[in-house]
Amino acid sequence: MDSREKLIKSLGNLFKLKGSCYANVLNDLNLSELSLKQMDYLKSLNNVCGVTTSQLAEKLDLSKPTVTEMVKKFIKMGIVYKQSCPSDGRVYYLKLTEKGQQIVDLGIMTNVYMAEKLMSKLDDEDIETLSNILLKID
Repeated sequence: MDSREKLIKSLGNLFKLKGSCYANVLNDLNLSELSLKQMDYLKSLNNVCGVTTSQLAEKLDLSKPTVTEMVKKFIKMGIVYKQSCPSDGRVYYLKLTEKGQQIVDLGIMTNVYMAEKLMSKLDDEDIETLSNILLKID
């Protein structure tokens, strides 16, 4: 096997490991019923500080009833909660729960899971070498 073939095979192994780690994190968080689009909506919710259902609908360019149903599902799943506005009790802001924040941070969690998996299979010298090589990639 020449260097090119070896690199292609090793990258395949690395991406396969990342996919497996991603699936394990999703399973650990019990997120099988959440679509990628819904994860994107959660990321949008995370990027604003205190947003109402109407404001979120406008931001996502969706109808208010669609967003209302999505928010109900998120609340039932324990990933979003409503917090009343201190100055106007009729207004509720949508906030992420800790579990919701974990979903937003899924990429980071996957990387942590993957690093732990690699560390369990490689010795310190191999980890150092791999880290140095990967840090060269921008």
